[in-house]
Amino acid sequence: MKMVRRVVIVVVLCGFAAAPARAQLVVNDPGNTIQAVELVRKAILEYERLREQYETIVRMSQGLGNMGRYRTVPIAFTAHDPARWSYGAPWLTGLNSGDPRGDLYARIARTMQRPAAAALARLPPAARRAVEDAYATIEITDSIAQRGAHQVALVRGYGGRLQEIVQILESDILNPQASYHQLTTVLDKVAAGELVGRRQDTATNQLLSHALEQLLAQSKRRRDTEVAAMNMRLVAMQEGRALSRSYIAGSAEALRTWRQP
Repeated sequence: MKMVRRVVIVVVLCGFAAAPARAQLVVNDPGNTIQAVELVRKAILEYERLREQYETIVRMSQGLGNMGRYRTVPIAFTAHDPARWSYGAPWLTGLNSGDPRGDLYARIARTMQRPAAAALARLPPAARRAVEDAYATIEITDSIAQRGAHQVALVRGYGGRLQEIVQILESDILNPQASYHQLTTVLDKVAAGELVGRRQDTATNQLLSHALEQLLAQSKRRRDTEVAAMNMRLVAMQEGRALSRSYIAGSAEALRTWRQP
């Protein structure tokens, strides 16, 4: 209350001092004076509240002690050493630096011979469909392997840059200077940390999507194998007797007509 009284006295004195130096009555509005005093009182209370909060934050930061103990050693992104592997070096190089067209992958993958259109046209529809499905499985597998390897190389290079940004954020957070811990500075670092986290999530999701594609390709390959085996069993079940009779008849005919050379 002493502070408020002092403010009232100062306001009143300022009112008298501001009056012009000529003989006239000073007009003083009590309502305006009370309103001004109330505004000053609220400003003082707000200032005291902010100062208490600041002192509390300072005490909390001092209680943490040496922040350097929270510093961690970054995990470096490792790369393949193509010089160690004579035959796999091309694709290992692609895994390190990228292989957008799959040329490096093609150098280490066995070349697939493609049938001529005329050869496929001579096959029965069912046989032609089986050959085309088998080629489709190989092509899908190649495409997923090429895209996945290129994405791994991109994430490897991108991850190194993200690691550098994380180290910068760590240095700013653990810096003992007060200028690094002002309100706006702290909010900027929080926003930067969230942005880096979202970038890391995006890269992780991309890698997971390529891993899922690999699993889907493997599932299709297993399905094609199981379908081929099941079709063979179905043919044996449906035409087994006729095939057995034909086989026996052919064997008997061969034995009957066989002559000692």
